[in-house]
Amino acid sequence: MFDKVCFYTDKQDLTPEFVKTLSDILHHGGNGPVARMAAGLQLKNTLTSKDPTIKAQYQQRWLSFPEDVRGYIKKNILAALGTENTRPSVAAQCVAYVAVAELPVGQWPELISLMVNNVVSATSTEMLKEATLECIGYICQDIVCITPTLNNQTYCL
Repeated sequence: MFDKVCFYTDKQDLTPEFVKTLSDILHHGGNGPVARMAAGLQLKNTLTSKDPTIKAQYQQRWLSFPEDVRGYIKKNILAALGTENTRPSVAAQCVAYVAVAELPVGQWPELISLMVNNVVSATSTEMLKEATLECIGYICQDIVCITPTLNNQTYCL
């Protein structure tokens, strides 16, 4: 399975199942750190690009994935937060770029409260707190506008 992760280069034909597999590799701590990092980077690169046009296409592709697949991937990447021994956290980048795609269109509204809880909870490890704060930084760096209303207010960054 790892060979497919390393050498998959045609991002136009990415399937939801392949992205699920990437999230599985990132999530499972029994996988080696290099495999987890490679899978996480490839997953992140399916979500974002420095080219704004390509980035918008990748975000639309993500949003076209079935809801259950996106939910599965989000569960895996959230669970991977704080489990890596390297920085920057690839899991934080994955969570952030899913958030950058979903928050502006009113999806994943529970993410912000989950991240706040990760940071303030007495049961959170230092690694989880650091990865979560890193993730928040990535979101703030790349998100354009959060249009869902929270208490009848719109928040733009």
